[in-house]
Amino acid sequence: MSAISEREVAISVLIPIVERPDDLREIHRAVWPEVEKLGQPFEFVYLVSAEFDDAFQQVLELHELDRARVRVLRFARPVSEAVALSAGFERARGEVIFTVPAYFDASPEGLPSLYAALETGADLAIATRTHRSDSIVKRIQTRGFNRLTSWGTGTRFSDIASGTRALRREVVGDLPLYGDFHRFLPLLVDRAGYAVREVAVRQDARARAPDVYRVRDYLWRLLDILSISFLSYFTRRPLRLFGAVGALFGGLGSLILLVVAIQRVMGQPAAGRSILILGALLVGVGVQAVTVGLLGELLLFFQARHIRSYRIAEIYEAAEPPLPAKEASIEN
Repeated sequence: MSAISEREVAISVLIPIVERPDDLREIHRAVWPEVEKLGQPFEFVYLVSAEFDDAFQQVLELHELDRARVRVLRFARPVSEAVALSAGFERARGEVIFTVPAYFDASPEGLPSLYAALETGADLAIATRTHRSDSIVKRIQTRGFNRLTSWGTGTRFSDIASGTRALRREVVGDLPLYGDFHRFLPLLVDRAGYAVREVAVRQDARARAPDVYRVRDYLWRLLDILSISFLSYFTRRPLRLFGAVGALFGGLGSLILLVVAIQRVMGQPAAGRSILILGALLVGVGVQAVTVGLLGELLLFFQARHIRSYRIAEIYEAAEPPLPAKEASIEN
């Protein structure tokens, strides 16, 4: 089979292998015909974290069967899904990019629907899993994660952590992917000014997600939500957060010190009272919080000219006015 040149590839399917992979040959056989239905030249790119030796051997077999359309990237050390996707985005050759988990999740039959959403104006289409076969415990956790994320960021995504997505290549350059921010990909795309659409896709009957995770995993998720909430609301306005915290602590500390001062005037000694130390500590914390907010504002002031916080969707330029008749006759 002849190799496919970069300009001939229209669709890239990225499959990051960073956690609990299922049989990748079975996933490949399930996803391949759905992508083939689209009638466009495509490629599969497997992104393998270093610790998955068995999965690496499976995708090497797939590569040997079709070297033209199956590419394999193996990392030198264990990486997160965000890192794997970032590397995949850099090397993908298609103008449309699918991301598919290395385990059964949303049904591959929904991929054409995601592609159709891009053709009708969306920049990113995410599979919202329906008819879920997960246990009630798993569904409660997923619903709680989505609601916490919606409350913390002011968005309304019903299945933000779904790993089955389709997006345009132009979106990739504006995505700050690191840590575990791949879970918030729709939010990041929405914040960048692109159109995001949720597409209902039936969950694959072969999906077998664990019901309960390690305690630290729940802690990491909560910290991720806190982090993305901060970035959503206060990246451009750090003084609003730190100033509010500083005002709260400083005001409470000042109130305590005022009460102690009044009691001192009325004859009650102030020395040796723990409440006095608490008041002074709160005032100090308040001053430090406001100072941090001011430093953040100062950094933004000097760096704002290098930061683009908007995306222009369309430009309609004014037409050049016609030349006066006299000037036009001279040029003619």
